[in-house]
Amino acid sequence: MSEAAQEFLRQAVRKSADLTHQQIIRRATQQSGQRAGKASFYDWEAARQRCYEIKSEALGHLDHYLLEFERKIQERGGQVFWAENAEEARRYITGIAEARGVHVVTKSKSMVAEEIQLTPALEKIGIKVFETDLGEFIVQLRHEPPYHLVTPAMHLTRTDIAALFREKLEGVDGDDPEQLVAAARRALRRAFFSSEMSITGANFLVADAGMVAITTNEGNAELGMNLSKIHLVLTGIEKIVPHLDDLAILWRVLATAGTGQPVTCYNTLVGGPRAPHETDGPEEFHVVLLDNGRSELLADVEQRDVLNCIRCGACLNVCPIFRTVGGHAYGTTYQGPIGSVLTPHLRGLHEFQHLSYASSLCGACTDVC
Repeated sequence: MSEAAQEFLRQAVRKSADLTHQQIIRRATQQSGQRAGKASFYDWEAARQRCYEIKSEALGHLDHYLLEFERKIQERGGQVFWAENAEEARRYITGIAEARGVHVVTKSKSMVAEEIQLTPALEKIGIKVFETDLGEFIVQLRHEPPYHLVTPAMHLTRTDIAALFREKLEGVDGDDPEQLVAAARRALRRAFFSSEMSITGANFLVADAGMVAITTNEGNAELGMNLSKIHLVLTGIEKIVPHLDDLAILWRVLATAGTGQPVTCYNTLVGGPRAPHETDGPEEFHVVLLDNGRSELLADVEQRDVLNCIRCGACLNVCPIFRTVGGHAYGTTYQGPIGSVLTPHLRGLHEFQHLSYASSLCGACTDVC
């Protein structure tokens, strides 16, 4: 049994006996349901099928659409770097930061950045990295990885967060939500205005428009990219979609499946550095396209469907295993059912094959996906 498998079993036993933890997670996952958003669709199943068709078309012609995307970005003055693995991606990003004299980086939520361990690489060369998504900011203060793909601090109560903020931030003397958010906002505003580089992920890459589609509920990605001189997008190659019109359905399904919203608060398209006639935006724009095992997965006809995932996190919310052992027990970037399928391919079957057995075979993830 691998070391990762042994640690998973230890954590699973410990967390499955923690009834308070389970109560918190079950309440949180129930609140992340799709019901409210699904009611706004004339035919939810048809919408899901259309998303599947869009993603399958993109993966079936991945080389064509990625090259089209690259060409459009370069025409606007942006730069595209193809990273075969995590090491190449880290080296490129840290190289830019060192060459430009970057001291502070603001970062919006990116699971790919977690996948390649980007923050430790930047901190190793003396750069201060601020997570600007509120949930990510909270777990960063706790020196923890994200607990969930969409809600990184799902495992914490308001009391937990208030205690953390009293210790780490200024102006907190209670657990009033407005006071807690205000304290985080003050800390992050200082980070935004001192940042030289903004790093974001991407929800989708639009081939025919040469645009990066970014979705947030807090506007933190938009603040970061507009206030920093350098905007760097780090994304997996599977995020490509063929047409701008595809976002009309993808954005809505992502919001509904992920949080139950009819539409997310901020949906932003960005495709290059600030143009001469524009008053804001970055001076430099970089896109890092990460492979890191995705091409091998694409070549496997039986397994390639996992690359259709839009990272909504719905499968985690309904999974009885996730709701029992929690996100940190997996010891991986991608938790729950999607992580159990994806991680062995990205990080090695021998070390992580145990995740394939972290299932009750109930089929709830299949139903909600």
